[in-house]
Amino acid sequence: MKEVVIRFKRLSERAILPRFSFSDDACFDVFSPVDVIIAPQESEIIDLEIASEFPRGYEVVLRPRSGMGINHGIIVHLGTIDSGYRGSWMVRLFNLGKENYNIKKGDRIIQGALREIPRVKIIETTSLSLSERGERGLGSTGR
Repeated sequence: MKEVVIRFKRLSERAILPRFSFSDDACFDVFSPVDVIIAPQESEIIDLEIASEFPRGYEVVLRPRSGMGINHGIIVHLGTIDSGYRGSWMVRLFNLGKENYNIKKGDRIIQGALREIPRVKIIETTSLSLSERGERGLGSTGR
């Protein structure tokens, strides 16, 4: 198995370094450094107070925690941390539920997934190859 190192820097005393709950988890847990209440149908931005460094050719995808979404209606604005970014990680959480959602310092609030990404070359063209789907868009495969 390939191993890639992510170096994290705490930007405050209250910052909590990400970690895996189990050795075979695909994503690492990311923790809130503060107490926050998210009212129903509202959102809050949480500064995670951590910064990172990892190799070029990778990104960290910020993902929701399934239990928070399924059980409480808490979703995350999906985000990408680029390898060249050295600033504080931020996340916006949305409460689609009907009750306040209380986050306490130290709660796991999102997941991070390190993903290898290819370098993409963008080329302009005047034509595209034919495909089975063609230009059929939203809803083209039915329900």
